Amino acid sequence: MRDILRLGLKLLIISAVGGLALGLTNAVTEGPIAAQQVAAADEARKQVLPGAETFEALDAVEGLDEAHAGRDGSGALIGLTGKITAQGYGGPIEVTVGVGTDGAITGVSVGGADFKETAGLGARTKEPWFAEQFAGKTAPVQLKQDGGEIDAVASATISSSAVTQAVDAAAAALAAAMQGVQ
Repeated sequence: MRDILRLGLKLLIISAVGGLALGLTNAVTEGPIAAQQVAAADEARKQVLPGAETFEALDAVEGLDEAHAGRDGSGALIGLTGKITAQGYGGPIEVTVGVGTDGAITGVSVGGADFKETAGLGARTKEPWFAEQFAGKTAPVQLKQDGGEIDAVASATISSSAVTQAVDAAAAALAAAMQGVQ
């Protein structure tokens, strides 16, 4: 009985030390991880809205996960960015869209931390040639097979459709939100 109590106490001490070490590690790394996530999000916004130097979060824009107003160095509004999540073949796809003050799409970024589309097929929606097709267009945007101007990735119709529908929804929401931003 005495051995069981001694072993139990040792296990309790080891578990407590391990738990404290994990808690301390989390406390130390939490800030840098959050800063890195913000920097990555700002980089995606700058990619889809060239010329923007600063971004300010907008109140909820219906249909979007988040939206930001992009401003140049003098503080003038040059457009809006929005992030939306679509359901692709392999799971969620984060799509970030930039829209200029004229309502035209300035850029599209496809990916996200949970991006798991099939390599060589749906994963090709992350390639620049696919995203570049949207630049200069206004909502509504559609795949060619649906009567639009966007080429789908061969053999990846679900992923291509998901991204195109997300871009269309985001561009429409951002164009509508543009009216209330100055």
